[in-house]
Parts: sequence; structure tokens; C-alpha cells
Amino acid sequence: MDDNGDPITVEIDESKFFHGKYHRGQWRQGHWVFGGIERGLGKCFLVDVPDCTAATLQAKIRQYILPGSHIIADGWAAYANVCAIGGGIYMHKVVVHERHFVDPHDEDIHTQNVENMWMCAKRKLRRQFGTSRDLFPSYIHGFVFRNLVNF
Repeated sequence: MDDNGDPITVEIDESKFFHGKYHRGQWRQGHWVFGGIERGLGKCFLVDVPDCTAATLQAKIRQYILPGSHIIADGWAAYANVCAIGGGIYMHKVVVHERHFVDPHDEDIHTQNVENMWMCAKRKLRRQFGTSRDLFPSYIHGFVFRNLVNF
């Protein structure tokens, strides 16, 4: 809950870093990253994950997002049971990007902030020459630390 007693709203998403897109260039395995950003304050987290299965992402939701938070996500199948995590400790809304990016019935249901965070993080890491696979988690943690108040 925030200072007014309203639930905190957190946008969550997953993204893959450093992979070949559209089968161009040299094939690289890439890194799956799960992240979230709190609306209003811009507090965010990014964490390297081995995969984007429901079990992995739900464990990270419990680890990084406070109970009672209102979670907004895209239509990724792993988020289907977010309301059931911990016996229903989260509220959950979904925007399906195949249909629209902002819910036409409620303009507060969107993931625009977390999508912007991905764009900024990928742009920063792309400009960083000599990126090491072993140091990747430290790069994303450094990004969060340096950009915490910019979102």
C-alpha cells in the first residue's frame, strides 16, 4: 500500500537480451530477464532468469513484489495465475498486445512504463562494448541502480 492506502501498481514483463532477432546475424542464446516497475515512484527491478515459465516468474513475483500490489502484465501465459499466488495476495490485470497496447475500457491498464524500461536498458547495454556473459547480471543491476529515479 502507498501513503494514501491505495495498492501499489507494478507493471511486469519479461524480455530477452542479446539474441539474434528475426534470424539475422550470428546466433546467440541470449538472456531472459524478468522485470517490473512501480508506477509513480519509478522503483524498478530487473533479474536474470533461466527461463520464463510460470514457476520461475511466479517465484520472482513473490520475491520482488509486495503482497497486496496491483500487478499489470501482458498476455504471456506464465502470468495466467498471478491472482492465485500465495492464496490471492495480488490483484492482476492483463492487456493483450495482439489486440491493443492500452485497454480501451480502462486507460490505466497498460505496460508502457515497463516496455520503456526495456528499451532504455537494451539501448544502454548495446552501447556498452565488450559485454561479458558472466557479468550480465551485474550490468542489469548497474542499470537499475543508475536509472532508478529516471522512470
